[in-house]
Amino acid sequence: MTLNGSINEIQNNITDLNSTDKKSKLSDSLPKVGIPRALLYYKFYPLFKTFFEELGIKVVVSPPTNKEIKKIAITTAPDEDCYSTKLYYGHVMYLKDKVDYLFIPRFQSEHKTNIGCPKFMGLAEALRSMYPDLPKMIMPTFSQAKLGHGKWELVRIAISIGKLFDKSPISSLRALRTAFRVYFHWKQDKWLTIREFSDWKQNKIFVNDAPKQDSSTTNLKIALVGHSYMINDPYASLNIKKQLINAGVNVITSEQFPRELIEKQMETLDFNMYFDYERELLGTAMHFLEEKSIDGIIHIIIFSCGPDSIAGEMVSRFSTRNPTVPVLQLTFDELTGEAGLRTRLEAFIDMVKRKKKVEETG
Repeated sequence: MTLNGSINEIQNNITDLNSTDKKSKLSDSLPKVGIPRALLYYKFYPLFKTFFEELGIKVVVSPPTNKEIKKIAITTAPDEDCYSTKLYYGHVMYLKDKVDYLFIPRFQSEHKTNIGCPKFMGLAEALRSMYPDLPKMIMPTFSQAKLGHGKWELVRIAISIGKLFDKSPISSLRALRTAFRVYFHWKQDKWLTIREFSDWKQNKIFVNDAPKQDSSTTNLKIALVGHSYMINDPYASLNIKKQLINAGVNVITSEQFPRELIEKQMETLDFNMYFDYERELLGTAMHFLEEKSIDGIIHIIIFSCGPDSIAGEMVSRFSTRNPTVPVLQLTFDELTGEAGLRTRLEAFIDMVKRKKKVEETG
């Protein structure tokens, strides 16, 4: 290399360092909005993240649930709250000294008649009243079922949030449009189509990691039914999905199940399942109990969750009427241990394997 070449390379490196340093300082100067990695995070995170980032705001997400966050959660959350809501408190407390704002929407429903968890609506107010030293909260209210909110309310919310950061209405609307585009793509990728579901049943595709195979594996298919904020939180769920995959199970989750088939099952009920998120769980379980295209169902119930207790009882009753497909219902709370869970999973898988072998041999 020539001397001029060496000098040019050094100058380029200095320029890159200066540029990186400027970007770092600029990033540090941006307002920081904290998003707790719990509850609605697992349903709307691409929407929230994209919106704020399009406005030029730094998004800080709490880390995946861990032992420390769980410990904080148990000591700060009300005793009567469900396990998932308690974990939310832990994530909020982790973020409180690291951000300028906390984004905790008061979300009730995106459906004309059905609602989500009532806790979601009051969580921001509960946190603010219990812990007044928390950072400023951005807590927009949205409820299609109770308040008749629609797209114009979303527009109003976007503009009002933009004003907090001196952003123009046009900038806020552009950010909202981009955020929804990203969110809809993410949602469509997550939900299986009828064709993809058919391919999965025929062993043409895997919808999660490929199961580990061994000589005793008989290509088991098991539906893991539970809320996305439990199944997708490895620490809270004790990594149950990974445990099943490692045991050679071909897993499908209620979050992935085709929406059309869920609604078809809901239409067979003689009443309206009022809780929107329970429809996903109940519809998935009902379909597999009726169709019998699966070897077993594992239903995760969150302790102290009112809607979950309703769905759990209904799944149990439908299972009694259609006992061909084995159902294992597991209740999770802060005291659930990994050893106990592993024992129950191993026993359930062994039972399902024996049942399948007997059916195959006649």
